[in-house]
Amino acid sequence: MYQLILRKTFVVSLALALCGGIVFVLLQLAGMIFGSALLLTGPNTVFKTVLCICASIASIAAYLLLHVGSTPVKYAQENSSK
Repeated sequence: MYQLILRKTFVVSLALALCGGIVFVLLQLAGMIFGSALLLTGPNTVFKTVLCICASIASIAAYLLLHVGSTPVKYAQENSSK
């Protein structure tokens, strides 16, 4: 049950971080092309903070999916025979 929740959390937060990162880069590219300082510095406020939080949530969820709750096969086989 918790693995399903972690997997969904990982996918959603990773998708938000990746899509937000693309928007972030495109806004800065548009700022360089059009010479707009607002487009260059604007995304560095709350938008950048939200992207960092989404990426952090994705990395924590990935760690938990890989390392927590999974019993190694060798350990499980040794204990099942006892």
